[in-house]
Amino acid sequence: MSVSLTVKSLPENLLEELRSAADAAHRSLNKEVIHRLERSFEMPMKATMKTSTNEWDKSRVMEQVSAWEHLAGTWESDLSLEAEIEALYAARTEGRKVEL
Repeated sequence: MSVSLTVKSLPENLLEELRSAADAAHRSLNKEVIHRLERSFEMPMKATMKTSTNEWDKSRVMEQVSAWEHLAGTWESDLSLEAEIEALYAARTEGRKVEL
């Protein structure tokens, strides 16, 4: 059984990206959203980049590298680099207390 779903407050740029992807794949917008949702559940997310033997999981590391490469250069800000760094440091918290 299928159910209708309404997505509220979808950013315009995300809608445009979905439309472009749907067009490129010769799918309707609805089919593109369903396709992407199904793909998101195909590979379960791993909580760590290490295996049970505490070795680096190369495939997980490469997934992360690929994700970062995809995001690289897409940051948009009206602040200068120095002002952005300053804002990031100002927003930091001490974090939780840890006994070592």
